[in-house]
Amino acid sequence: MRTSKKKPQYKVGSLFAGMGGFCLAFANEDFKVVWANEKDRFAVETYAHNFQATTMHHKPIEDLSVVADDLGTVDVLTAGFPCQPFSKAGVKLGFDDERGRAFFEIIRLIREFGNDRPKILLFENVQHLLTHDRGRSFSRITQEIQAAGYWFMPNQNTAVLNTKTHTEIPQNRERLYMAALSWDHFRTNVFHFPDPDPATIDYRTYLDLDQKAEDSFYFNDDSQYKKLFEESIDAGDADSIYMLRRNYVRENKSNTVFALMANMGDGGHNVPVIQDTWGIRKLTPAECLRLQGFAKDQFSFPSQVSRIQQYRQIGNAVTVPLVQKLAAECRRLLDERNGK
Repeated sequence: MRTSKKKPQYKVGSLFAGMGGFCLAFANEDFKVVWANEKDRFAVETYAHNFQATTMHHKPIEDLSVVADDLGTVDVLTAGFPCQPFSKAGVKLGFDDERGRAFFEIIRLIREFGNDRPKILLFENVQHLLTHDRGRSFSRITQEIQAAGYWFMPNQNTAVLNTKTHTEIPQNRERLYMAALSWDHFRTNVFHFPDPDPATIDYRTYLDLDQKAEDSFYFNDDSQYKKLFEESIDAGDADSIYMLRRNYVRENKSNTVFALMANMGDGGHNVPVIQDTWGIRKLTPAECLRLQGFAKDQFSFPSQVSRIQQYRQIGNAVTVPLVQKLAAECRRLLDERNGK
């Protein structure tokens, strides 16, 4: 990871670290990621491959302890906590879902730090969290963050940011970001979220269209999905991105890519599909990595991680350049506090 002697190297801890999107974004802004936590063993393999200097605690957050695991004090704590309980898809159980209760484990850990609690919290989840259970779920989250000692007002400290409008990457990916500032370190709760960026690049520049992909990415004549895609492409724009959702094919007519999903490697559904010179195929993991902002010279998958797991980890990740803008704002606030 890149470091700079000219900037103070503030420290970061990452919960639900996944394959390391938050961590890479903060490292790119010259933060030092000192520890991370993730329970998925495949994601841990990927993380350890790319962040060898960071201590990874491979265990469920329920088993993580500030004292027992010797979690060092950090300036910023990041967490993309489980979104399935609050998503529009599924049964929407919220805090009645074990995964939904993981949020309270974050609060427990913050309290375990005592007076050394993180100065800034940066959380990520789905937009629907704001309105889940008629807003009651988010009201509870607000109360818990405030009670833990942080400035946090929904109208000032939250923003729904879309990759396609806040970076040059053409992926239609909306996510809710929440930033909270410690009462002990900041006099106000002013966190500046990034403004929209109109410089979105043509999605085709992120794809390998000048060379044939591996045969396994193409739909062959025996595929139950090939006919569906052929009919949709013939009726639409051959240069568009397509996606099979349940029993119909959607065309993306906005020169962008559908939001990359964790289940896009499980079969024919929910994976972006294109037609190139050689046939109709799925986007490759390498292409999906680019569409999440993971630079080839900074990140790679270890050889033992399967293609299905690669897709899953990419779909669960954050878009690196977008979070990097939030990391830059964290640095600005910390520098301002320290008189830099």
